[in-house]
Amino acid sequence: MYVSIPDCFMFAFLAGLIFGLVYEGLRIVRIVLPARIVVFLCDVAFFIASAFAVCKLSEFLGNYIRLYTVIGFAAGVFAYIATFGRLFNRPENAIARFIRKTAGKIAKKIGGVSKKFLGEFAQKSRAGFGKIHEYYGKFAETHLKPLHSGKKKMYNIKGNNNIGERENNVIKVQIRKSS
Repeated sequence: MYVSIPDCFMFAFLAGLIFGLVYEGLRIVRIVLPARIVVFLCDVAFFIASAFAVCKLSEFLGNYIRLYTVIGFAAGVFAYIATFGRLFNRPENAIARFIRKTAGKIAKKIGGVSKKFLGEFAQKSRAGFGKIHEYYGKFAETHLKPLHSGKKKMYNIKGNNNIGERENNVIKVQIRKSS
C-alpha cells in the first residue's frame, strides 16, 4: 500500500493524539502514587508502549520506520499534552488529592486498630515471655558454663604420654612409596 509522506505524517499525528490518552492514564497513576519509582515505571511503560505503537503504525503504513512517522507521532502526543492534557490537569489533581487524603485516613484507622490489637497482645503475652526469660536464664546458668578453667588440665590427666599404651582399637598402617 502506498501512502504519501504528508498522509503518513497525519496518520502518525492522529495516532499520537489518541496515544495521549495512554499518557493521561499513566499520569493519573503518577499523581495518585507520587513515589519516584512509580514515576520511573510509568515513564518506562509509556516509552515502551509508544515505541511499540510507532512500529505497528509504520508496519501498517509501508513496513518502514520513517523519521516523519516518528516525528508525527511525537507531535501528536505533545499536542494532546499541551491542549487536552492541560484541561484535565486541575480535575485530576483534585481527584488525586481526595484519593490521597482518603487513603491516609484509612491508613490511620488501620494503624490505630492494629496498634491497639498489638498492644493488647503484648500485655497478654507478657507473662509468657517472662516465663521464657526465666527458663532461658536457668538454662544459661546450667548449660552455658565454660568447659574448663585455665589452670586445670582436662585431657590426659594421668600423663600417659606413651602413645598406644592403653588404646584398644588402633589401626596401624605402613606407607610405602610406589616406584
